[in-house]
Amino acid sequence: MLKKLFSSAFLLMLSTLIAKGFILILNILIARYTSKDTYGTFVFLRSTINLFETTFSSAVNPFAVKESSKENFSRVSVLAYGVFYAFTAFIISTLCLLLWASSSFFGSLSSFDFLTLHLVLTVVILISLTLLNGYVISVYIGKGIYKVIFYSTVISIVLSAAFIFNTYEDITVEIALFYMLIYQLTDLAIKASNVLVNHTYILKNIEYDVLFQKTKGVFNSIKPVIIGSAINAFIFWFVRYITANSDDGFVALAEFDVSFQMFMICSILLNIICNIILRNLTKLHESGSNVRQLLSYAMQYMSLSCLLFVGIGYFLYDYFLLLYGDKYTADLFLEVTLICLFYSVALAFNRVMVVMNKTYQLFYVALTSAIVMGAYILTVTASAENLAISFIVYYLTSCVVYLYIFKYRLIK
Repeated sequence: MLKKLFSSAFLLMLSTLIAKGFILILNILIARYTSKDTYGTFVFLRSTINLFETTFSSAVNPFAVKESSKENFSRVSVLAYGVFYAFTAFIISTLCLLLWASSSFFGSLSSFDFLTLHLVLTVVILISLTLLNGYVISVYIGKGIYKVIFYSTVISIVLSAAFIFNTYEDITVEIALFYMLIYQLTDLAIKASNVLVNHTYILKNIEYDVLFQKTKGVFNSIKPVIIGSAINAFIFWFVRYITANSDDGFVALAEFDVSFQMFMICSILLNIICNIILRNLTKLHESGSNVRQLLSYAMQYMSLSCLLFVGIGYFLYDYFLLLYGDKYTADLFLEVTLICLFYSVALAFNRVMVVMNKTYQLFYVALTSAIVMGAYILTVTASAENLAISFIVYYLTSCVVYLYIFKYRLIK
């Protein structure tokens, strides 16, 4: 069964690796051709985009995958998620622009005077495109259509690479964000075009009042999860914000991010496997499997996958650091390994709760972990090492709370 699982995930894993490899190359180019301070600035802006992407990828995307993977899926229910994504992207964009516009009056962003209108608009558009792309990918994953994801990724990367090839030596934060914009826009356009050409039946004869009610239902059903994930995403951004405002500032943030990219690669691979597992968990749950069986299935594959990826990382870590240049010397492999291990266990718990629709329990886990992480970062001196440890604290807390809930509330 493990062979079948990895076989199903191969194209999805390959396309995701290519996409994230593109971001990794951007990181490396900025790290090599600019200063630590400039790279730290890019890291901060990228984490701001990820603030919203993380909220949806951990809260809403699994439910969109689950809904579209059902044998008798509802077109309106799947489209309702799309409307919810689009409305949320609009609200977030508006709030970001209002925050930037008001900063001159209230000084809320006074320590980040590099934030020009052009830069803010680019970040806002990237946030919207990233959210919508996440929705479309979730639906494709739910239906097991991996080829479209792969081909759109390859085409988008090739187009973006053409721009990079001609300008990489003069790369700046603005240019790097523009590369990301080209990729996201092209990728979303190809996937959306495929829907319009090959799956137009999904959009036909939709009763919009029913769609509106379904969208409200989506929000009400996932409200606890999305609030919890928003708290998570904010605390992840907040610990970086605290580090950026420390004595070492963006330099410490840059040192941390170089090593943290190893975890990001591992987490991406684990999420790919986990989305395939989620499809199977949904079918097992519908066939009557109990909580122990679901948890055992999820833990088995997530643990094996994590150990495999960490083992590979052990041999490649030093070479990975060299990609960024010899000015990055912080060795955080142990911290990154512990983050990966605790993250994989928490992810297995999370997906079983998603299948069982335990949204309020997911909220409690997110809230508790965020509080503990925030308390830790505020009681230590901000540095690259302590920033890494704060993520260990977060995922370890998540595992403990998940274990308590399953042992005393869900397993009977």
